[in-house]
Amino acid sequence: MVDNRMDPRSGNWDFYQRHNVGISDALQFKLFCKEHDNNLFKELEKRNSVPDSKRDCLLLAFRSACAVRHQEEQRLHVYEKMIRVLEIDDAMRENSMVFIRRINAVIDNLWDAVNGNGANHYLFRMISMPRIELAASDCMIDEKDLESHIIEDDYNAPLNCLFINLIPHKDNLLLLLGCDTRYDKGGEYQSIIMDFPTGDLTFDYYIETVKGILLKCSNWCCDPKLYEDSNWKIFFDEYEELKVWSSFLI
Repeated sequence: MVDNRMDPRSGNWDFYQRHNVGISDALQFKLFCKEHDNNLFKELEKRNSVPDSKRDCLLLAFRSACAVRHQEEQRLHVYEKMIRVLEIDDAMRENSMVFIRRINAVIDNLWDAVNGNGANHYLFRMISMPRIELAASDCMIDEKDLESHIIEDDYNAPLNCLFINLIPHKDNLLLLLGCDTRYDKGGEYQSIIMDFPTGDLTFDYYIETVKGILLKCSNWCCDPKLYEDSNWKIFFDEYEELKVWSSFLI
């Protein structure tokens, strides 16, 4: 099962949908040409995207940020069409343009770090948990940071992001969390990274749990059998309600 209200590979805009695809297909967005995709990610994907260096962590964060940008670019196209057809206010388009400008700055910094410039500013932590058939590749955006500068047309500082990758591997579910400490001024994401529980998964919806993270993400997938697990059914019901409602708010 994959949740993605807008498929970033096709550009199709949909309200919340569930559909079945393979995990590798669900998270392998067509963001780069074949040559550059191979050059950047071939060795990492040979290891099932399990990083064994900081550069690997930066590459996974880079891919997550590029996917988020691509999604926002597709949303921007939808907003522009809505403005032409419905003659509505263009505030959503302007907000989207600010978002894209600032996520581009995130991507530029990550690319510099991948190439050895500024990598020390990034904090990553890998947490190993009992295996659950989940996978994710996403960025959680600090909404306060985004909203506080949303009306500043020339503001282009990188967004404060929490980079998230969930990787099922052998008997474990690996959670890779990361952030750029330069822009996490309040230290919130650094605290989440360092304090994330390493024991059994809890079923609360706080951000410091896998479920709390998934509620904030769009680019994730899971085995449909999780729907049969009573511990997860309530989560999926609430997630579906949240996503449908947010779709109608757009």
